[in-house]
Amino acid sequence: MPSFFILFSVPGWREEAARTRETHMKRLNIAMIGSKGLPAKFGGVERHVEEIGRRLVDRGHNVTVYARKPFSEEGTYIGMRVKILPSISTKNLDTATNTLAATFHSLFGHYDIVHYHAIGPSIFAWIPSMFGKVTISTIHAPDYRQSKWGPFARYLLRLGERTGTKATSAAVSVSKLMAGGLEQRYGRPVRYIPNGATLYDTPAFGEAEKLGLERGRYILAVGRFIVERGFHTLIEAFKRVKTDYRLVIVGDARFEEAYAARIRDEADGRVLLPGYIYGDLLNELYANCCFYVLPSLVEGLPISLIEAMSFERPVLISDIEENLEVAGDIAEIFHRGDADSLTGALTAMLGMNDDQRGEMGSRGRAKVEREYTWDLVTDKLEALYLECLGE
Repeated sequence: MPSFFILFSVPGWREEAARTRETHMKRLNIAMIGSKGLPAKFGGVERHVEEIGRRLVDRGHNVTVYARKPFSEEGTYIGMRVKILPSISTKNLDTATNTLAATFHSLFGHYDIVHYHAIGPSIFAWIPSMFGKVTISTIHAPDYRQSKWGPFARYLLRLGERTGTKATSAAVSVSKLMAGGLEQRYGRPVRYIPNGATLYDTPAFGEAEKLGLERGRYILAVGRFIVERGFHTLIEAFKRVKTDYRLVIVGDARFEEAYAARIRDEADGRVLLPGYIYGDLLNELYANCCFYVLPSLVEGLPISLIEAMSFERPVLISDIEENLEVAGDIAEIFHRGDADSLTGALTAMLGMNDDQRGEMGSRGRAKVEREYTWDLVTDKLEALYLECLGE
């Protein structure tokens, strides 16, 4: 049995991985392609890249994150090199043109690993593979299920999924559910390495007060303003609930201005839309909300849900399989896209006492600690890199 599989099948594998790093002493040069940029303000892929990248740097590796304007600036961010390359800034060409530029730039970068993130960027993963580079693709979500894409764009996204799975040194999925589906469709093993969270202590409630909020007196949702996040259903349901609690939806849109305008038009005075928030203030909002709600119609493996659980907050989720994989055993659940079901679930969550909410939150944090920390994610990814390099 290969040493990699032995490592993950016996007790104490994390300690063994640490000893392996200490004795191996190989500094890897790693390129990350597919992120908008750093810091991670705009989505789950950016959060994933930032969290694993900073930990790889801490372990002595060199990490270059390819990015584009206006999301990032060239330079160094928490130890990672940020390389800005151009793009054609339209909905259909922004990611593709930047990724193609990053792909050709990476051929001359003396990288040990070229790591693509998401199925759109992975359409170009065959190029560094053809030049003999170790190439990894992480499948974050089946993005072709998003309604914003037309038939040709969906075809290209499916092609990216196929290329990332079949034409790379290794394919990774952030979800067990997706990994199984990819293996079935493409006949190749796919590694499950999930998204994660950092286990912080509960921060003080200070900056959030400037948003007009009271600790424990608001419901939180976080995500990009796209139809598949289901925020329109959340607002419709919340408006039916008689409560003086606030609803805070953190996020915004790019190339989806019509949907963002719809969200703003439908929100009543109890709904707060503060735009993109990240870092300490976002952690403060997570840690001090009454509960977290994720009304998505489509997901990969939702980082925002894991982060809310890491702060011991009770969670309310739609019944899609991706949400259930993370929190089905500890969450309150409603039927996806069903405003009546969500209204009832919101009412039930608001009617819980502190002990009930505390018990739900404690179980969620314990699950994150067991399965979804960024340190654990980085352990597995680093081991995969070394395996692909034959180390």
